[in-house]
Amino acid sequence: MRKMSLSGLALTLLLGACGTGGVGTNPSPTPSPQKTKETPVKIEPKITDATLGFAWRLLNQLESAEEGRNLFFSPLSVSLALSMALNGAEGETYQQIAKTLGYENLSLDAVNAQSALLMQTLRSPDPKAEVSVANSLWVAEGFPIEADFVKRLQQFYDAEAQNLDFARAPEAAAQRINEWVKAQTREMIPKLFEANAFNADTVAVLVNALYFKGKWQKPFSKEATHEMPFRMENGRTKPVPMMMTSGKYPYYTGDGYQAVALPYGEGNLMFYLLLPDEGRTVAQLVEHMNPERWKQMAAQMKPTEGDVGLPRFRVETQYALKPILQQLGMEAPFQPDGADFSRINRAYGKKIYINQVIHKAVVQVDEEGTEAAAATGIEMRITAAPVNHFTVIADRPFLFAIVHQPTGAVLFMGIVREP
Repeated sequence: MRKMSLSGLALTLLLGACGTGGVGTNPSPTPSPQKTKETPVKIEPKITDATLGFAWRLLNQLESAEEGRNLFFSPLSVSLALSMALNGAEGETYQQIAKTLGYENLSLDAVNAQSALLMQTLRSPDPKAEVSVANSLWVAEGFPIEADFVKRLQQFYDAEAQNLDFARAPEAAAQRINEWVKAQTREMIPKLFEANAFNADTVAVLVNALYFKGKWQKPFSKEATHEMPFRMENGRTKPVPMMMTSGKYPYYTGDGYQAVALPYGEGNLMFYLLLPDEGRTVAQLVEHMNPERWKQMAAQMKPTEGDVGLPRFRVETQYALKPILQQLGMEAPFQPDGADFSRINRAYGKKIYINQVIHKAVVQVDEEGTEAAAATGIEMRITAAPVNHFTVIADRPFLFAIVHQPTGAVLFMGIVREP
């Protein structure tokens, strides 16, 4: 049995130049400045709130677009990739990307420094919970790119920078990027781009790969796993291997749902399971929840003795995020005649636009842990009487999230409608 672990996520931004004019004739090697670290003391609450807000906005848009299906994505991966693109943007293009991310009241230097600190914090060693964050910039041969843009990506995002011949060898370029993603996600995402993804107008590709593999702090006993019917929203049932465990876990009873948190490793990473009450749907739960209610839930969870049932599952998804991001307010960056990426190239910056945003994610959960990979209102309640014992059996559609407790960063979110 493979370990239950969340194995990374990969998000790619493709920047394409519009028009038929050339964007550079002489090969321009990518600069490789000396890396330096200028990290602040802590993750600022403004950043935590912004990333949490972005995660929920993205979840709501994906839930609307993927209604009735399993859902899995990495808000952090999408956020980091867009933050890299932010470094190349100016004017309305910059403002729209920043607002979509919730960074409109933050300077670019603050966004970069906080992103660097977040990645550094996530890499803190835990023998039972590995998080790997990797970024890369792939530039078309012959395209003169601004040295400051590359320097920022290398300095703050540890981005690898390489040249590829998108014009004369587009299939080889796609294969090379896919190989990089495959390596960074421990082969969980072997292919991000199709062979025909690039052409002569492609000038740059930004990629973020996020990988997570965590062992439960208290593994589920394989002997306790047994077949149970999973009740799907269409009224049918499906037999699934239901993993069972008992113990003291952070627990919360919300308005129409129960929530329990299962720790990985030393406890810095948690699997949040949110199960709608009988008669309620997971879509209603998503509609009800928001960043403030999420924070309230997490803050009010109390260690409680209980029984947990979680189906063994694997979910693999791929999204073209362009329409989703447009719905969130990112219009200008995708417009051939309206985008402004002058910080990538001063001469041709207003001919550069984002052509596609591809996000692929995989999660596998079993008795030992989780492996995942991806290549991007305040509620006042009367305090309830303490619960002495709870039972949460996820035998119907549920919402889940994997969260880094010290920073509040949401690494992954998902909905399981059919394990």
